[in-house]
Amino acid sequence: MGDERHFGFKKAQIENFLKEEFKKKFKGSAKISLRKRQKFIGEVTRKIGKRFGKDVLVLIDFTKNGFCTIVSPAQTESTDKGKLVKSFSHPQVFYTTHCVDRFSERMHSHENCVITLDAFFNEAMSTYGENDGFLTCPDGVFAYELIEDRLIVKTYINFDLLSDDQIKQFYGSGMISMLPREYATEDVFGADFILADEHDELLDKPKD
Repeated sequence: MGDERHFGFKKAQIENFLKEEFKKKFKGSAKISLRKRQKFIGEVTRKIGKRFGKDVLVLIDFTKNGFCTIVSPAQTESTDKGKLVKSFSHPQVFYTTHCVDRFSERMHSHENCVITLDAFFNEAMSTYGENDGFLTCPDGVFAYELIEDRLIVKTYINFDLLSDDQIKQFYGSGMISMLPREYATEDVFGADFILADEHDELLDKPKD
């Protein structure tokens, strides 16, 4: 009940803040272009994340003078490991606040980080068992720990921050498909490595 009351108070604050920002930015009833909408969403999302936290999703209706719908933040709980944020998609997955903050910082993400984290985590789940304590997605690596039937995601490491040895560890022969797309090449003969099925296709091609 206390959490619901707190969210109701925060919701009212965000709605009032958004109305004021909308009035400052858009005067009159002229049609608002897509480019202006995108710019406004980016600006207010950063401001809302900084002032009210990164765990709230705000949907803005530009046809109704900035009327918005606010999606309740993820459930949180305090533990001996600090505050944990519950995943929207997976009831048994929890992110530490350290993970949420690092993800926001490294991905330059100011919107609802839990929703974005869930999207990345969905991809990473298919790599369970490849590296004990780690899950890999094309954009980076999650460090996790299993505690009492819960999967606690401790932190997120962006791909750009990985050392050469870590890239070999997390994106080895069984994980090549998880490499970021910019590491792929259209010219297969200029590649540093070739997937087995692609190699077989090359062998089957007649030589000029």
